[in-house]
Amino acid sequence: MKSTRVIALLATSAVLFLTASCSQAPDAEKDPNADAAYKRANRTEMYRKAQASDVTRN
Repeated sequence: MKSTRVIALLATSAVLFLTASCSQAPDAEKDPNADAAYKRANRTEMYRKAQASDVTRN
C-alpha cells in the first residue's frame, strides 16, 4: 500500500513540475506589456551580456 502511495506522489509531482516549467507566453495583442516582460525574463544570459550598456572599448 505504501509503495502505491509513493508512486502516486511521484507521478503527481512530475505532472506539476512539467506543467510549471512549460509556461506559455502571454498574447502580445491582448497585453503588450506582459509580453515584453515575459520576453525580457526569458532571454538567455549571453543575449543579456551582449545588450549590456557597460561595454568598454579599446
